[in-house]
Amino acid sequence: MKEMEEKQERYTIQSIDKALDLIELLSERGSMSLIELTDMLNQPKSSTYRIVLTLENRGFISRSDEDGKYCLGYKQLIITKNLLERNNIRSASLLEMKKLSDLYGDTVNLGVLIDGEIMYLEIIESTHALRMTDSIGSKSPFHATAMGKAITAHLPEQVLQELLNRHGLPPVTQQTITSPERFKEELEKVRNNGYALDNQEIVEGAHCVAAPIFGLFGNVYGAISMSGPMHRYSADKIMGISEHVAAAAAAISHKLGNAQATATQ
Repeated sequence: MKEMEEKQERYTIQSIDKALDLIELLSERGSMSLIELTDMLNQPKSSTYRIVLTLENRGFISRSDEDGKYCLGYKQLIITKNLLERNNIRSASLLEMKKLSDLYGDTVNLGVLIDGEIMYLEIIESTHALRMTDSIGSKSPFHATAMGKAITAHLPEQVLQELLNRHGLPPVTQQTITSPERFKEELEKVRNNGYALDNQEIVEGAHCVAAPIFGLFGNVYGAISMSGPMHRYSADKIMGISEHVAAAAAAISHKLGNAQATATQ
């Protein structure tokens, strides 16, 4: 036990450790002055000030104009909000994902948009020998996936343009859409149809159908998708698959408080 504690202490980054102590102090006390924080952290005032300045610049703490004391900043709210939403969306989605999995036997995915990429929050793997699957926590480019299209189709125009400007549309396969104009046309189809398609745009020989998940105030939270090899997603089957995926997304949205979503599948 002592050896483990010594190892943990040896690899601890002291400045980060102190910064986290400071955040926890403000969480417990509400607001504190620089001198109070310095005393509680038991370190030089100059060291505390550097930590305070860094955290303030990043939005983790803020300084009151009235008394000069520090309190937790807006970034804490954003992190908490994102954590709650992602946990909620996962728990609300599991039953609907299981229904799709039981119905088709293909891989069912749940994803959210983070920093221009789709992160997989939950995956139910296909029961077929030939299957398409990622791993929970893995990421894919937003523009090359059906879930990415389903989500970005419902983002504000300015947010979408920022994504395009920052990340571009690099090719992943020969089928990947790389033209901003064509990509926006694709998103218009997604909005009209209520679902998105990935036609070998991220994996050659694979198709994917996705639909957006909306929250209480109508903002897009994430997407659910089902993927598999081309022969199981022929043109005559896509309509039925897309209806079931869209219905699953609507049922999840309803559980998350979206009044416009239908609760039944």
